[in-house]
Amino acid sequence: MRVDEICSRRIVHVSASTTLQTAARMMRDQSLRALFVTEQGATGTRVAGIVTDRDMVVHGIADHDDCSRATVAQAMTRGVLTIQGHAVISEALRTMMGHGLHRLAVIDAQQRLIGMLTLDDAIRAMGSEWTLLAGVLGRDRCAEPASSTPSHLTV
Repeated sequence: MRVDEICSRRIVHVSASTTLQTAARMMRDQSLRALFVTEQGATGTRVAGIVTDRDMVVHGIADHDDCSRATVAQAMTRGVLTIQGHAVISEALRTMMGHGLHRLAVIDAQQRLIGMLTLDDAIRAMGSEWTLLAGVLGRDRCAEPASSTPSHLTV
């Protein structure tokens, strides 16, 4: 299964100058656990990093008295780790494990952001695959005759 088949295509971003309070409300209202953080560059808007709910607690609330004044830039993780959309899930999981991450930015061949893959996305997809496999095995078990051992055999 490919990453672009299971990743969320919903790209939600905030400016690095957005307050932590505004970002937190956006995350609450849209049921999100992470936002891409963008900055204006010479060539347009670019992804500068990511801010997660955990970042907001550990680097936001814990470090700043007033989250209505502290900015996302003060709590975010700079840079994002990316994976090509055509990559397989196992490659994404190895990347996540190797870097201790739960999210990857998914990009296309032109390096454009097309979505976000979360650990939850991968678990759901793999769980669906296991359910299908169990169904196949269960169907095989039902198709077997009740007794495949001739009654004249003894042990």
